[in-house]
Amino acid sequence: MASTIVVFSPPLTIPSATYPPILNTRIQIQSEPILDKLNPKTGSLKSCKSLQEIKQLHGQLTKQGLIGNSAILTKLIAKYSEMGSSESLEYAQKAFKIFKHNREDCSSSITYLYNSLIRGNSVAGDFREAILLYVDMLSDGVEPDNYTFPFVLSACAKSLNLFEGIQFHGSTVKMGYHGDVFVSNSLVYYYGECGETDSARKVFDEIRERNVVSWTSLICGYARRDRHQEAVSLFFKMVEEGIEPNEVTIVSVISACAKFGDKDLAERVLDYVGGSGLKFNAVMVNALVDMYMKCGAADKAMQLFHECRDRNLVLYNTVMSNYVKLGKAKEALDVFCEMLEFGPKPDRVTILSVITSSAELGDFRFGMQCHAYVLRNGLENWDNIGNSLIDMYTKSGKQEWACRVFDQMSNKTIVSWNSLLAGFARNGDVESAQGVFDEMPERNIVSWNTMIGALVQQSFFRDAIEVFHCMQNEGIIADDVTMVSVALACGYLGALDLAKWTYNYIEKHGIQCNTRLSTSLVDMFGRCGDTQSAMKVFDKMKERDVSAWTAAIGAMAMGGNGKRAVELFYEMLRQEIVPDAVVFSAVLTACSHTGLVEQGMHIFDSMEKHGITPHIVHYGCIVDLLGRAGLLNEALDFINTMPMDPNGEIWSAFLGACRIYKNEKMATHAAEMITKSANDKTGIQVLLSNIYAYAGKWDDVAKVRLHMKAKGMKKIPGSSSIEVNGVVHEFTSGDESHPENGVTALMLHEMTCRLRDAGYVPDLTNVLLGVDEQEKEFLLSRHSEKLAIALASSLLAGNACTCC
Repeated sequence: MASTIVVFSPPLTIPSATYPPILNTRIQIQSEPILDKLNPKTGSLKSCKSLQEIKQLHGQLTKQGLIGNSAILTKLIAKYSEMGSSESLEYAQKAFKIFKHNREDCSSSITYLYNSLIRGNSVAGDFREAILLYVDMLSDGVEPDNYTFPFVLSACAKSLNLFEGIQFHGSTVKMGYHGDVFVSNSLVYYYGECGETDSARKVFDEIRERNVVSWTSLICGYARRDRHQEAVSLFFKMVEEGIEPNEVTIVSVISACAKFGDKDLAERVLDYVGGSGLKFNAVMVNALVDMYMKCGAADKAMQLFHECRDRNLVLYNTVMSNYVKLGKAKEALDVFCEMLEFGPKPDRVTILSVITSSAELGDFRFGMQCHAYVLRNGLENWDNIGNSLIDMYTKSGKQEWACRVFDQMSNKTIVSWNSLLAGFARNGDVESAQGVFDEMPERNIVSWNTMIGALVQQSFFRDAIEVFHCMQNEGIIADDVTMVSVALACGYLGALDLAKWTYNYIEKHGIQCNTRLSTSLVDMFGRCGDTQSAMKVFDKMKERDVSAWTAAIGAMAMGGNGKRAVELFYEMLRQEIVPDAVVFSAVLTACSHTGLVEQGMHIFDSMEKHGITPHIVHYGCIVDLLGRAGLLNEALDFINTMPMDPNGEIWSAFLGACRIYKNEKMATHAAEMITKSANDKTGIQVLLSNIYAYAGKWDDVAKVRLHMKAKGMKKIPGSSSIEVNGVVHEFTSGDESHPENGVTALMLHEMTCRLRDAGYVPDLTNVLLGVDEQEKEFLLSRHSEKLAIALASSLLAGNACTCC
């Protein structure tokens, strides 16, 4: 009479938030050859629970001379293989060699043993050895059966070995096993694991009698390749055909709904589960909690979490990791504290979520406690833990600790280098960031983006463009993140030619212009004075958020087209885009710069209607609006009725208006208020000095200058920049350091001659110094803007001087 042994079809993994649940596999019954009973004195292999016990029994069998018995060897080899460890498989291979050497006629046993060894190596993770055993099997003239191929295909699936798996598929067809449902299910599973869902579907369609494993294998394959809608549709088709899903099917479909972000669809699946009588287990609860959190129903997820009596480690990790992804670091730490009190011991996945939460909250002390736990439990060699610690320490401003963690890492991956680089960049330490960037053994697009972004953040715009050019020289193709930083740099430099080249680069390389990049391009062209190109980009945008509208309004404001800026604002409201405080600031600035007093006041008054309480910056815009329009009394009344105390910026805006309209009395009052607001800046004192000089109050001018000297204030000279042939040149007033200073001086002389011939008379009152008229005229001719124009003219006109 033949005995039997239970074997399992290949495990089907499914996507999950943390760990894939174990499949409720279909049990297959495989005939085992007739084996003689072991001698009762030697014990029983079935009772052996560890490798050590098997080895002891192996030794007893050898001493009693029973090891040569083929039936005993068969049982022993199968037991060693079942253990699935490298050491147990080593003993299994040695015993198998003895078996092959001593066997007489055990053709039925040899196939079974090969299958056991192939399966054991696949379980142990030695996929290559599992495949080689199949090759040895054929070399020995042993014919595979319908259990061989599922084990071999499982090894190919786990190692994502597509080429050899396809060959095994061909062998199943040649040997006539492709019609076996067990083999066909394994092929569906294999193709799904390797991402070949179309091939999996072809095999699935050819199965005559599909069972739950057939459907589940294909559903899991679709879900794994992010074809979530197809996975869910397949589930409902499966139900229509009367196939009852198991827990793995349900978990896979719920996970697909989670990634698809469709809570209603997931609840339809749950309605079926409720009617089918399928009991919820821990794995299904975990999938449901993950789904609800990913679909934005965190309250429902936590209700399920608290109702679950058996909260295991996987469930706790699922909740915490989702809270981290939702940006709810405090809630993640609350769950962790509950876990410490009532739940299982944290593992590395738990600690990863906790360290990330500590970093987001800037909780340095709690982060250090996590670091101590990592060291006590030997988790420091896990790359993600080290990278998270670096991120945590840099976000807490502890760069020296981040460097210490980095230096102690045994395996510094490119992610580790990028984490340290990003930390320095985030803290504005460009010098350290540059040092890390230069030392990196390899760089990816993230490295380049971080370095360029760091330079832009600290206003090193030219350096950012230079790094971008180095990136191009190394053959790295930029992405949308790169181009956002480059566009910002171009905008702040005012380099129009470079801005146009940047836009052409984006189009040439097919870089996806998402909302953020398109907004940056609108802002770039606006800052470069090319409002036409700015609006061209804006009009092409398929989706416009409030930031995009703000950029367009700002571009119109910088271009001096306040009327169009206001029109864009109202068009935005018509399209039901909810305005924010920033867009109000942009449109009020546009009104201020173009004298649209009535429109500006109306827009300011409408802020409350849109649920926005005006900030100090909006009050500043109105003061500037009234002041530029010459309504100084109204501006002063507005300041005095503000609901908050006016700061230095408010009074500075008013002081600027006083300068324009030469009202030294109000200017003096504004200056006194600025001094009281502790905003005694150099620029304000210079402005006040100029106002007194216009009024001829030289004693007051002297007092201001003495005050500046006593305070150690120095006026920073104004600068002007101009772009010629893609190169940006910058000048300060009276600057003679430029390499092209000689030709610039010639062009300045020609410009002065032509202006004089045209009847131009310089306004020497703008030069508020005690020097003669000729010296004043010379100083005006050396203004930074004139120097920039002169250089551009000389370079473009061939440096020809025609006035003499």
